[in-house]
Amino acid sequence: MLPYPFSYFSSIFPFKASFKNRKVLTWFQIIFTSLFLISLSLIPVALQNASRTSYPLETFIDKVYEPLDGQVMQDIRENIQIKEGQLSYNGQNPIHKNQAGQVLLGQDSQSLGQDLTLTFGPNQLLISKQKKELARIYYRQIKQADLKDKASLSKAISQAWFQENRIIINLFILLISAGLFTLNFLILTVGASFFLYLTKKSRLFAFRTIKECYNFTLNCLGLASIISLICGLFGQALPTMITIQNILFVLYLVLVFYQTHFQDSDN
Repeated sequence: MLPYPFSYFSSIFPFKASFKNRKVLTWFQIIFTSLFLISLSLIPVALQNASRTSYPLETFIDKVYEPLDGQVMQDIRENIQIKEGQLSYNGQNPIHKNQAGQVLLGQDSQSLGQDLTLTFGPNQLLISKQKKELARIYYRQIKQADLKDKASLSKAISQAWFQENRIIINLFILLISAGLFTLNFLILTVGASFFLYLTKKSRLFAFRTIKECYNFTLNCLGLASIISLICGLFGQALPTMITIQNILFVLYLVLVFYQTHFQDSDN
C-alpha cells in the first residue's frame, strides 16, 4: 500500500478501489482528508474573489438604493458636481423624503435618524438607518458621468464601497462559502456514513464500523470534489459547484455499488 496521501488518491479510481481500501485511513488521516476536500472546494472562491472589482451593496444593506427615486435623481443630475473627490450641491431642495427613506444632498448629517438615509456630504456619502452608521463611502471612485441615472450611480457606489472594504468583504464571502461547503460536506459524509453503518448487521454488505463507512464515503467524494474544483476554476458559481459535487458523489456511489455490491471479492 502506498504511503498517505498517495494511498488516498489511489483509492479514488478505479471505482472498486474506493470500497476495497475503505479501512486504509487512520482517524487522523480521515480528519485531515476531510479538511483537505473542504479547502479544495474553496480555491475557486478565493480566485474569483481576487479578480472581483465590485460587489452589490444591497447584499449587506437591504433596499439601500430605494430612496433614489426619479425626483431625487433629477436633482442629483442637475445640481451636483463631483470633482477631485469633492461634492458640491447647487440646488434649492437638499432634503428629499419618500416612503423608502430620505436623501440629503450637499450637507453633512447632524444626527442619525431611524429612517434609511443617504447623506451626500461634501467629502463622503454616509448611509445610516435606525441611528446606526451602515457605510461611509468616499467619492474617489465616483465620477460625474455616474450621476446620469440610478443604475449608473448605484453601480458606482457599490464599486467604491467594495474597493474601500475589499479585504473585509472578500473574507466575509470566503467565510460564508466555507460554511456552506462545510455544511454540505457534513451532510454528505455523515449522512452517507450513517446509512451505510446501519447495514452492519446484514450479511449482504461488508460494512462493520463507522470508521470504514466514513473512509469509504471520503473515497467516493474525492473525484467529485476534484471535478467540482475544475468547474469552479472555469468560472462556475458556488451553488453550481455544490450541485455538481453532490450529483457526482451519488453517481460514484451507485457505480461502486454496481461493481462491488458492497461485498469483498473474497466473500
